[in-house]
Amino acid sequence: YDHRHVYCDVLVIGAGPAGLVAALNAARAGARVILADEHDRVGGHLLSEPGSDPWIQRQLAELSSMDNVTVLTRSTVFGAYHDHFFGLVERVTDHLPPQQRPRFVPRQRFWQIRARQAIMATGMIERPLVFHLNDRPGIMLAGAVRRYLHRHGVLAGRRPVIATNNNSAWQTAFDLAEAGTSPVAIIDTRQAPPAALRQRAETLGIEVLA
Repeated sequence: YDHRHVYCDVLVIGAGPAGLVAALNAARAGARVILADEHDRVGGHLLSEPGSDPWIQRQLAELSSMDNVTVLTRSTVFGAYHDHFFGLVERVTDHLPPQQRPRFVPRQRFWQIRARQAIMATGMIERPLVFHLNDRPGIMLAGAVRRYLHRHGVLAGRRPVIATNNNSAWQTAFDLAEAGTSPVAIIDTRQAPPAALRQRAETLGIEVLA
Protein backbone atom coordinates (compact mmCIF):
# COMPACT_ATOMS: atom_id res chain seq x y z
CA TYR A 1 0.00 0.00 0.00
CA ASP A 2 1.20 3.46 -0.86
CA HIS A 3 0.37 7.04 0.17
CA ARG A 4 0.59 10.19 -1.91
CA HIS A 5 -0.04 13.87 -1.11
CA VAL A 6 -0.81 16.12 -4.08
CA TYR A 7 -2.15 19.57 -4.89
CA CYS A 8 -4.15 20.59 -7.96
CA ASP A 9 -6.21 23.47 -9.28
CA VAL A 10 -9.14 21.33 -10.44
CA LEU A 11 -10.17 17.86 -9.36
CA VAL A 12 -12.69 16.30 -11.77
CA ILE A 13 -14.56 13.38 -10.24
CA GLY A 14 -15.95 11.17 -12.97
CA ALA A 15 -14.54 10.63 -16.48
CA GLY A 16 -17.70 10.36 -18.53
CA PRO A 17 -18.35 12.83 -21.36
CA ALA A 18 -19.00 15.73 -18.96
CA GLY A 19 -15.89 14.97 -16.91
CA LEU A 20 -13.67 14.60 -19.98
CA VAL A 21 -14.81 17.94 -21.40
CA ALA A 22 -14.45 19.69 -18.03
CA ALA A 23 -10.93 18.33 -17.56
CA LEU A 24 -9.91 19.36 -21.08
CA ASN A 25 -11.27 22.88 -20.72
CA ALA A 26 -9.48 23.38 -17.41
CA ALA A 27 -6.23 21.90 -18.70
CA ARG A 28 -6.28 24.02 -21.86
CA ALA A 29 -6.60 27.08 -19.62
CA GLY A 30 -3.38 26.07 -17.84
CA ALA A 31 -4.84 24.55 -14.66
CA ARG A 32 -3.27 21.57 -12.93
CA VAL A 33 -5.94 18.90 -13.31
CA ILE A 34 -6.57 15.50 -11.73
CA LEU A 35 -9.25 13.43 -13.49
CA ALA A 36 -10.44 10.42 -11.48
CA ASP A 37 -12.85 7.64 -12.38
CA GLU A 38 -13.71 4.46 -10.49
CA HIS A 39 -13.84 2.29 -13.64
CA ASP A 40 -10.97 0.76 -15.57
CA ARG A 41 -11.59 3.03 -18.60
CA VAL A 42 -12.69 6.59 -19.11
CA GLY A 43 -15.87 7.31 -21.04
CA GLY A 44 -18.68 6.69 -18.57
CA HIS A 45 -22.00 5.78 -20.18
CA LEU A 46 -20.53 6.38 -23.65
CA LEU A 47 -18.77 3.02 -23.30
CA SER A 48 -22.21 1.47 -23.82
CA GLU A 49 -22.93 3.61 -26.88
CA PRO A 50 -21.78 2.12 -30.19
CA GLY A 51 -19.52 4.40 -32.20
CA SER A 52 -18.42 6.53 -29.23
CA ASP A 53 -14.94 5.04 -28.81
CA PRO A 54 -13.13 7.28 -31.36
CA TRP A 55 -14.38 10.41 -29.57
CA ILE A 56 -13.33 9.03 -26.18
CA GLN A 57 -9.88 8.14 -27.48
CA ARG A 58 -9.36 11.63 -28.94
CA GLN A 59 -10.17 13.28 -25.62
CA LEU A 60 -7.98 10.84 -23.71
CA ALA A 61 -5.07 11.27 -26.12
CA GLU A 62 -5.11 15.04 -25.67
CA LEU A 63 -5.34 14.78 -21.90
CA SER A 64 -2.52 12.22 -21.77
CA SER A 65 -0.28 14.53 -23.80
CA MET A 66 -0.54 17.37 -21.24
CA ASP A 67 2.03 17.68 -18.46
CA ASN A 68 -0.50 19.43 -16.21
CA VAL A 69 -3.01 16.53 -16.24
CA THR A 70 -3.10 13.34 -14.17
CA VAL A 71 -5.64 10.71 -15.26
CA LEU A 72 -6.50 8.12 -12.61
CA THR A 73 -8.64 5.10 -13.45
CA ARG A 74 -9.78 2.42 -10.99
CA SER A 75 -9.79 5.31 -8.53
CA THR A 76 -12.64 6.14 -6.16
CA VAL A 77 -12.98 9.52 -4.49
CA PHE A 78 -14.51 8.40 -1.22
CA GLY A 79 -14.71 11.64 0.73
CA ALA A 80 -14.81 15.43 0.51
CA TYR A 81 -13.70 17.22 3.65
CA HIS A 82 -12.99 20.71 5.00
CA ASP A 83 -10.70 23.14 3.18
CA HIS A 84 -10.99 21.44 -0.22
CA PHE A 85 -9.46 18.17 0.96
CA PHE A 86 -10.41 14.93 -0.82
CA GLY A 87 -9.58 11.28 -0.17
CA LEU A 88 -9.08 8.88 -3.07
CA VAL A 89 -8.20 5.20 -3.30
CA GLU A 90 -6.53 3.97 -6.47
CA ARG A 91 -6.67 0.21 -7.09
CA VAL A 92 -3.25 -0.21 -8.68
CA THR A 93 -2.89 -4.00 -9.00
CA ASP A 94 -5.95 -5.38 -7.20
CA HIS A 95 -7.45 -6.44 -10.53
CA LEU A 96 -4.48 -8.68 -11.33
CA PRO A 97 -4.07 -12.30 -10.18
CA PRO A 98 -1.42 -12.56 -7.43
CA GLN A 99 1.07 -14.28 -9.73
CA GLN A 100 0.84 -11.42 -12.25
CA ARG A 101 1.35 -8.54 -9.81
CA PRO A 102 4.74 -6.89 -10.37
CA ARG A 103 7.14 -6.75 -7.46
CA PHE A 104 7.46 -3.50 -5.51
CA VAL A 105 4.20 -2.13 -6.93
CA PRO A 106 1.43 -1.54 -4.36
CA ARG A 107 -1.98 -3.14 -4.47
CA GLN A 108 -3.63 0.18 -3.65
CA ARG A 109 -2.58 3.81 -3.37
CA PHE A 110 -4.18 6.31 -0.99
CA TRP A 111 -4.21 9.82 -2.47
CA GLN A 112 -4.69 12.84 -0.22
CA ILE A 113 -5.64 15.69 -2.54
CA ARG A 114 -5.94 19.43 -1.93
CA ALA A 115 -7.87 21.01 -4.79
CA ARG A 116 -8.74 24.65 -5.36
CA GLN A 117 -11.92 23.53 -7.07
CA ALA A 118 -13.74 20.24 -7.60
CA ILE A 119 -16.15 19.28 -10.34
CA MET A 120 -18.58 16.48 -9.54
CA ALA A 121 -19.19 14.73 -12.87
CA THR A 122 -20.38 11.48 -11.39
CA GLY A 123 -23.22 10.94 -13.86
CA MET A 124 -26.74 9.70 -13.43
CA ILE A 125 -28.18 6.74 -11.58
CA GLU A 126 -30.83 4.68 -13.35
CA ARG A 127 -33.86 4.19 -11.10
CA PRO A 128 -35.56 0.79 -11.20
CA LEU A 129 -39.30 0.39 -11.50
CA VAL A 130 -40.42 -0.71 -8.06
CA PHE A 131 -42.60 -3.79 -7.84
CA HIS A 132 -42.88 -6.96 -5.79
CA LEU A 133 -39.89 -9.31 -6.21
CA ASN A 134 -38.11 -6.94 -8.57
CA ASP A 135 -34.73 -8.31 -7.44
CA ARG A 136 -35.27 -11.80 -8.83
CA PRO A 137 -32.75 -13.25 -11.33
CA GLY A 138 -33.54 -12.20 -14.87
CA ILE A 139 -34.81 -8.74 -13.89
CA MET A 140 -32.21 -6.15 -14.87
CA LEU A 141 -31.90 -2.43 -15.44
CA ALA A 142 -32.06 -1.46 -19.11
CA GLY A 143 -28.71 0.30 -18.88
CA ALA A 144 -27.08 -2.85 -17.51
CA VAL A 145 -28.43 -4.86 -20.43
CA ARG A 146 -26.87 -2.40 -22.91
CA ARG A 147 -23.61 -2.47 -20.96
CA TYR A 148 -23.44 -6.27 -21.16
CA LEU A 149 -24.19 -6.11 -24.90
CA HIS A 150 -21.85 -3.33 -26.03
CA ARG A 151 -18.98 -3.64 -23.56
CA HIS A 152 -18.84 -7.42 -23.12
CA GLY A 153 -20.69 -8.88 -26.12
CA VAL A 154 -23.18 -10.70 -23.88
CA LEU A 155 -26.92 -11.04 -24.57
CA ALA A 156 -28.83 -10.73 -21.32
CA GLY A 157 -31.80 -12.67 -22.70
CA ARG A 158 -33.37 -14.23 -25.78
CA ARG A 159 -36.97 -13.04 -25.46
CA PRO A 160 -36.98 -10.08 -23.06
CA VAL A 161 -39.78 -7.75 -22.10
CA ILE A 162 -38.74 -4.10 -21.71
CA ALA A 163 -40.70 -2.08 -19.11
CA THR A 164 -40.11 1.66 -19.00
CA ASN A 165 -41.54 5.12 -18.36
CA ASN A 166 -39.13 7.09 -20.62
CA ASN A 167 -37.43 7.02 -24.02
CA SER A 168 -34.03 5.66 -22.99
CA ALA A 169 -35.03 2.04 -22.46
CA TRP A 170 -36.49 1.81 -25.96
CA GLN A 171 -32.93 1.91 -27.32
CA THR A 172 -32.16 -1.19 -25.26
CA ALA A 173 -34.94 -3.06 -27.06
CA PHE A 174 -33.73 -1.83 -30.45
CA ASP A 175 -30.12 -2.82 -29.71
CA LEU A 176 -31.19 -6.30 -28.59
CA ALA A 177 -33.30 -6.78 -31.72
CA GLU A 178 -30.43 -5.71 -33.98
CA ALA A 179 -28.07 -8.07 -32.09
CA GLY A 180 -30.25 -11.03 -32.97
CA THR A 181 -32.51 -11.51 -29.98
CA SER A 182 -36.32 -11.16 -30.14
CA PRO A 183 -37.80 -8.64 -27.69
CA VAL A 184 -41.40 -9.65 -27.00
CA ALA A 185 -42.74 -6.23 -26.09
CA ILE A 186 -42.02 -2.75 -24.85
CA ILE A 187 -44.33 -1.84 -21.98
CA ASP A 188 -44.43 1.94 -21.50
CA THR A 189 -46.40 3.46 -18.64
CA ARG A 190 -47.00 6.62 -20.68
CA GLN A 191 -50.22 6.96 -22.65
CA ALA A 192 -48.55 8.26 -25.81
CA PRO A 193 -44.88 7.35 -26.34
CA PRO A 194 -43.23 9.23 -29.25
CA ALA A 195 -44.49 8.14 -32.64
CA ALA A 196 -40.97 7.73 -34.03
CA LEU A 197 -40.12 5.18 -31.35
CA ARG A 198 -43.34 3.25 -31.95
CA GLN A 199 -42.69 3.18 -35.68
CA ARG A 200 -39.17 1.81 -35.24
CA ALA A 201 -40.43 -0.82 -32.79
CA GLU A 202 -43.05 -1.97 -35.28
CA THR A 203 -40.40 -2.14 -38.01
CA LEU A 204 -38.35 -4.46 -35.77
CA GLY A 205 -41.39 -6.57 -34.93
CA ILE A 206 -41.62 -5.49 -31.30
CA GLU A 207 -45.08 -5.16 -29.77
CA VAL A 208 -45.75 -1.87 -27.98
CA LEU A 209 -48.04 -1.75 -24.95
CA ALA A 210 -48.66 1.83 -23.83
